[in-house]
Amino acid sequence: MSRSVVALIRGVGGPTAMKMPALREVLASAGLGEVETLQVAGNLVLEPGRRSSASIAKTVRAAVREGFGFDLPVIVRTHDELADAHARNPFASDPEGRWVQTVFLDQPAATATLELPAGAPEEVVVDGQEVFVRYPDGIGRSKVQASYIEKRLGVVGTARNANTIAKLIEMSA
Repeated sequence: MSRSVVALIRGVGGPTAMKMPALREVLASAGLGEVETLQVAGNLVLEPGRRSSASIAKTVRAAVREGFGFDLPVIVRTHDELADAHARNPFASDPEGRWVQTVFLDQPAATATLELPAGAPEEVVVDGQEVFVRYPDGIGRSKVQASYIEKRLGVVGTARNANTIAKLIEMSA
C-alpha cells in the first residue's frame, strides 16, 4: 500500500485565506489528483505517484500562485518523514499539544543551536530539517515564532502544532 505525502503551505490565512474546496479543485486541475485538506491552514494530503517531494512542492506552489495569486512556500514530507519528526520531537507528549510546534524547514539547519531572546520561556531543539518548540506560556505573544526561527537559521519554514501533526500522520497512513 502506497503512503501519502503531506504538503504544508506556509502563510495560509488572513489576507491569503483560501476556501479548501476551491484549493482542492485547483490542485486537481494541476494534476495532483484527489487531495485531502485538514483545517483551513494549508495542510494537504495527497498521493505522490511518481513525483518527488520537490516536484510536488513546486507544483502546489505554482497552482496556488496561478489559482489564487499567492506565492506561498510549500514544504513536503512523506508519511514516514512526518512520523519520524513527530517521534523525534522531545515535547510531543506534552498534554498541551497545541503549545508544542514543529517548524518544518525547506533545508537542514546549518547550526544545531538557536539563540532565544533574553528571558524567553520557550524550549527549542534544532534537529536537521525540523525545529521543535515548546511554548509554556502559549504561542500568541511569543517572540519565538516561525519567522524568528527562519531569520536566525537562514531557512524557510512552516510551523504546525503537535495535534495537527498527529492528525496528518493518521490521514497519510
